Amino acid sequence: MAPHESIAAAKRADRDRLIPRSWRLPQDIIDQYAAQPITIFQQPIHSGVSPGILSTQELELTDTKLDATDLLEKLHSGAVSCYELTLAFCKRAAIAHQLTNCLTEIRFEFAINKARQCDGEFRDNGGRDLKPLHGLPITFKDSFHVKGIDSSIGMTALCDKPAMSDSLCVEIAEDNRAILIAKTTVPQSLLTADTDSVVFGRTCNAYRGNFGAGGSTGGEGALIAMGGSPLGIGTESAGSVRMPAFVNGLVGYRPSGYRFPLDGVRVLGTGIIGSTFIGPVSVSGPLARSVRDIQLFTKIISDARPWDTDPFLLPSPWLGVEAQMNASKPLRIGVWQDHDHIHPMPPVSRAFKLAQDRLRAAGHTLIPFRGPSIAKVWDLQKQWAEVQDLRHMRELISTEPTTTIVKKTGIIYPPNPAPEVTLDRLHYLNGRIAQLVVSMTSAWNGNREPIDTLLWVPAAHPAVPFDEYTDLTFTGLMNIIDWPAVVLPLNEFVSPNDVKEDSTPPNKLFGEEDKRIQVLWRERREEFVGLPLSVQLIGRRGEDEKLLAIAKMLHGVVSGGQAVDARLQPNM
Repeated sequence: MAPHESIAAAKRADRDRLIPRSWRLPQDIIDQYAAQPITIFQQPIHSGVSPGILSTQELELTDTKLDATDLLEKLHSGAVSCYELTLAFCKRAAIAHQLTNCLTEIRFEFAINKARQCDGEFRDNGGRDLKPLHGLPITFKDSFHVKGIDSSIGMTALCDKPAMSDSLCVEIAEDNRAILIAKTTVPQSLLTADTDSVVFGRTCNAYRGNFGAGGSTGGEGALIAMGGSPLGIGTESAGSVRMPAFVNGLVGYRPSGYRFPLDGVRVLGTGIIGSTFIGPVSVSGPLARSVRDIQLFTKIISDARPWDTDPFLLPSPWLGVEAQMNASKPLRIGVWQDHDHIHPMPPVSRAFKLAQDRLRAAGHTLIPFRGPSIAKVWDLQKQWAEVQDLRHMRELISTEPTTTIVKKTGIIYPPNPAPEVTLDRLHYLNGRIAQLVVSMTSAWNGNREPIDTLLWVPAAHPAVPFDEYTDLTFTGLMNIIDWPAVVLPLNEFVSPNDVKEDSTPPNKLFGEEDKRIQVLWRERREEFVGLPLSVQLIGRRGEDEKLLAIAKMLHGVVSGGQAVDARLQPNM
């Protein structure tokens, strides 16, 4: 056995031992639900899950119709104990993991003991003066440090090297009495949109077992969609929070840069300090089931004043913008319909039009958005990766095989030699970012008065088969120009009627990537049925609270007035 194989085998065995035997699914049940993992929680619940693992009450507590805010209300009122809730989520996370392979470091026993401590605090103070996240089970992407456990990001060179301290985001969450039950999977290198690693293997989509969970926060996307966590924290450099959110039917938020702490595993060069990047801006951000949960966690981060500790963050106190907004006043919403990169697959086009129809019917004003060319946006982002220094990551990968998605994405190993990094080249690349920022701002203000938010698709496709998510233009643009964005699921899914629609004809295609996506739809369209569909709302840099307030206001509209629920729909 090669060194990387023995390391991976030991790491997986250590993880598996932390799942109690009584919570393990029989192999025949795993096989039965492998193709569509989320169906295991469809009524009637399989007897191997209930009453075998989850009780009726535990199924109700972990139902994806409840968001974190609902659960905190139950905890703070004493309607449910921290122990009961944490035990229920640990069990459901174990089930989710066995079907999607979404966990790295498991802390079930620690979390349950922590929950008992929280219950003791509740009894001692009579339920008064509780911390905002008191007793709430949460999860973090594996790249965050948690003292005493690995932050291996699925790479053998980083295994068996426990963190010496907590990342600041973890510290803030636990200071507010959240209970961290596990860390979640990421792809090798963290620089791809499909979660697969040598150490932990492939994480699959909650809705389709042979489709990707997105990346690089893919484990969070699969876990939360399966009901194994109500709130998770990830990071993104080109959409790594928003992509797992939309392919798994969740809300995902990319804040403006320098607002959330980002300390954790180093990916880029030592000269890239904290979240202060030259070029595209990386951030951390939450995935959840509702916009109000995103608001809750963002306010908690602001109230903790992380800029007092992290010198690379900007002061971002919570301003209470939502209270100042007039919910009855129609919004001016830009709609970015026409661009020059990839034609959306038919279900994405339908969902985008449906969102517009619902917004228009609600009385909002929709305005065409004339954005800049995006044909070279993803290429620009990959060029910046070289400037930001990939030598450290290449050294780590050199000790193990390279996954298919890392090869196909072409960041770690570009198909053509990268130009030498010179001062002139740095100025050139920075100038291209400046052009995008100026063009986007002009388009934002281009119709006599500014728009309030911009509606766009998060990708030209829903979730895609393994190793096919290789172009990150539609999310990556926001990292390049550092504008906040939030993905909103529509409670709409790829339908059998969508399958009747043909892809864009060859004579109308923009280029090779457009051709690849249209061929993928044409050849495998039936497999897409049942996958969730989403849109994204975009705001101006620094106007995060305004964007989240608008997103909260509009989410019910674009989802047809229904509670957005990350569970299987009948048309699957």
